[in-house]
Amino acid sequence: MIMMAAAPSLAEPKYSGRPESDENVIAADGHPWSAIGKLNNGAFGSCTAVLISSDYALTAAHCLYFRLLRRFLPPESLHFVLGYDNQRLGKHFHVVAYYVPPAYDPRKSLESIASDWALLQISSDPKPETAALPVAREVNPVVEIPVMTAGYSKRTPHKMTGDKECRIVGRSSDDTVIFDSCHSPDGFSGGPILSVSPDGGSYLVLGIHVASQVRRGKSIAIAVSAASIWREIGPCVEEHKCNFQHVARSRDPTAAEIFAGLPNLGLQKVIDIVTDRFCRDEIAQCGLPYANSLSERSSRHGPAPVAAE
Repeated sequence: MIMMAAAPSLAEPKYSGRPESDENVIAADGHPWSAIGKLNNGAFGSCTAVLISSDYALTAAHCLYFRLLRRFLPPESLHFVLGYDNQRLGKHFHVVAYYVPPAYDPRKSLESIASDWALLQISSDPKPETAALPVAREVNPVVEIPVMTAGYSKRTPHKMTGDKECRIVGRSSDDTVIFDSCHSPDGFSGGPILSVSPDGGSYLVLGIHVASQVRRGKSIAIAVSAASIWREIGPCVEEHKCNFQHVARSRDPTAAEIFAGLPNLGLQKVIDIVTDRFCRDEIAQCGLPYANSLSERSSRHGPAPVAAE
């Protein structure tokens, strides 16, 4: 059984695993790690993403969802940074569009975990200088093959850390989800599960990390199989036949605009969203008069404060 705990921040499932001292620092400028980057969302959260071609990267879909307003973040708020190391910026790319599988439902993250991935189209100027990591067309998770992973954890957000000695340990019955023994703390969501050839000369993305579970006292990482992802993104990556649901506008939004819900929903919409959440979670029968009182108060004194989740 897959168990996902309540997220402590914007996106991440809660992780319970090894202490911080067990996180192994990895040089962000060496292959294949140079293709793994930090994905910032412009508000207060971050995940990991992996470059799979000069124009595209993969991450986890839940990294792009803003729970407070129950909507996906605008692409222009997302920034993909390669080579980030100890607050050195590295190569920075804007996200100009992204695709989330229609089957993914952020309100039912467990039921739709096999679709918890997203394809990012990144800005073409400048072009990435690092070699991208190809996506595996086929994945055979039955064999306990050695794998690796890396990312930017919340414990060490300014250094890439990783696990180079882990294995595939299981799979779902339909082969869309794979399980591995990699140490994958908060912040690793969206990062790749990598396989390496026997000679160490080539690497493949076998999956995208999305969650962790604890089974018999041991932490097991959960990833969406790259083979199932490739079936949906192949024509886009190879032939640029893409259908992005989320396309960036001309400028970066401010954090205040993200919290208000871009594209601009208007004050009443924000009040309605927050009131609805408050009523569901705290006061079952607060009803319409409470919403009206918030609206009247905001018209006299400015916008009502919006509490973070």
